[in-house]
Amino acid sequence: MKANRLMLNDLMEVNPRTGVITLNNKRMALMSVQALGILRRDLVDTLSMERAKGFLMRYGRACGQKAAEDLEQTYKWESTEELMLAGPALHTLEGVVTVEAENIEYNDDTLHYTGYWRNSFEVEEHLYHYGESKTPVCWILVGYASGFLTKLFGKQVLVHEEKCKGKGDPYCYFVAKTFDPADKKQQADLRYYEAESLISELDRSYKEIKELNENIIESERVQKKLTDLLLEDESLSSMLEVVSAALHKSIIIDYRYGKNEGVFLEEEAFIEENLLENPNNLIDNQKMMEMYPIHAKGKNLGNMIVIGEEKNKKKEELIIQRALTICSIKIFHAFQLIQSKWQKKEEFFEELLNSEKDEETLQIGSHVFEFNSQNDNRVLTILVDDKESNELILEHLNSKYTALDIFLKDKYIILILSEDYNKNLENFAKDLQASIENKFKKSITYIGVGRAVKGLKKLAKSYQDASRICDFLQLVHPNDSHISYFEELEPIVLLLKATDQEDLIDFCKKMIGDLIEYDKENQSNLLITLKSYLDNNGNLQKTANDLHLSIAGLRYRLDKIESFGKKGLKTGSGRFKYQLAINMYFSMQIMDNSSNIL
Repeated sequence: MKANRLMLNDLMEVNPRTGVITLNNKRMALMSVQALGILRRDLVDTLSMERAKGFLMRYGRACGQKAAEDLEQTYKWESTEELMLAGPALHTLEGVVTVEAENIEYNDDTLHYTGYWRNSFEVEEHLYHYGESKTPVCWILVGYASGFLTKLFGKQVLVHEEKCKGKGDPYCYFVAKTFDPADKKQQADLRYYEAESLISELDRSYKEIKELNENIIESERVQKKLTDLLLEDESLSSMLEVVSAALHKSIIIDYRYGKNEGVFLEEEAFIEENLLENPNNLIDNQKMMEMYPIHAKGKNLGNMIVIGEEKNKKKEELIIQRALTICSIKIFHAFQLIQSKWQKKEEFFEELLNSEKDEETLQIGSHVFEFNSQNDNRVLTILVDDKESNELILEHLNSKYTALDIFLKDKYIILILSEDYNKNLENFAKDLQASIENKFKKSITYIGVGRAVKGLKKLAKSYQDASRICDFLQLVHPNDSHISYFEELEPIVLLLKATDQEDLIDFCKKMIGDLIEYDKENQSNLLITLKSYLDNNGNLQKTANDLHLSIAGLRYRLDKIESFGKKGLKTGSGRFKYQLAINMYFSMQIMDNSSNIL
């Protein structure tokens, strides 16, 4: 017998008197596809999509096994291959699906069988009730083919639907293979064939629903506690204690840029300081660390990090999601208060710079600042090459230096340093720069420190010093971070203010005018090279390091500079004149806000 000889007229009999229909001598019952679709839908709605899939695959496998047994016993087949093709032929005759075999390869141990399913009733019904799926939907067909081939081949055969019209593919395509324990895809499919009664399916669904309800009640209890703490304006740490107790896990709030805080279980207290500094320092590989972003009004405020022995379960996820909502409100409110303080400081400082008010009148509004205006204070300004990161750096510095007045003014980050900081100013400035560059790895920072002054009105002078120093540093050191102080540049500033500027310009032209013109025309850096060479007292190695040049490259530039007749570089007085001319040139550029002084 050949599979293509199977004809519906030969196989099917209808007794008009009794209404009994047989196909291949087995009783059949005509039933509409719509009815099967409704049954399928009700199973999905009752059991869930995954459980209904397993139920229908097992049903299909039982049908396939029975069909294989009947066909094998009823006919004498020309070959095993013909018998394998008989199942698809029978399925087509029954109106379930049109099967087109593509390739069959087998031996005593293995089978590999591929083909197409067209006009699948399961696709039609799934699309009608649920729309397009993300995964294949021909569950009965997969089970039927698996059962049919397993029965005939005598070894476990699993069918996998690689393409399915129910998930948007142009056709349904199946692959049947003998079971391989090492095949993860087959291992995943095999679990759907584990026998389970409908009662047990319903019982498990009931238990899951009951568990979900209990989880919701518990998460609502935690949410109510957190809401009460929020309304009572309690600290964030008290909220984290509630969450930590509910989860029995350690919690860290990893702020975007700021000092982290957290609550740790007693047995994990020894890692508290290390993890707060950097949550990625979790050394214990037995611990699970899960991260949840904190957002409010489209702003990224940081992350909530949960540390425990194992991955969070459904109940814990529900609690965490509700806790995130309340904690986000608390964190965002605190952030808004901080921003409001920054804004007030910025506005008052702007008034201080531009107002004609006297000292006594300005003192009335000075309460927005932390410093005592009657003592010596300095303005320190920070200029960063990437202006976009100014606000992030501001957040970082405000969390690190809580006792200082820190805010933005135009392109500068402003710090007002009290008398206490003046005692160890150089170390503070270096620590400040290191702190920024450790957090913002690619940033180039310029720090200018203005003169020490008493009173509010004179702060404008200190600010002017500091901001000009920053601009000066950026101009002469475009590729490296630098710090400078008013005391270092004070002689140049005073000279510029006290001397006729035309005389100064003539002096600069005489000493370095030709280098300036050459740099402009050739986009070179001879003037910067000369300044670095003089700043390093003629030390070639230090100058080369400063300019990121090789010694040979530096010598080439110095030879070029000497070709302009700069022979005075070899004498002390000559070096002083060139250094004075260069510093005056860059200072005049900053003070006159012009690049065309010479």
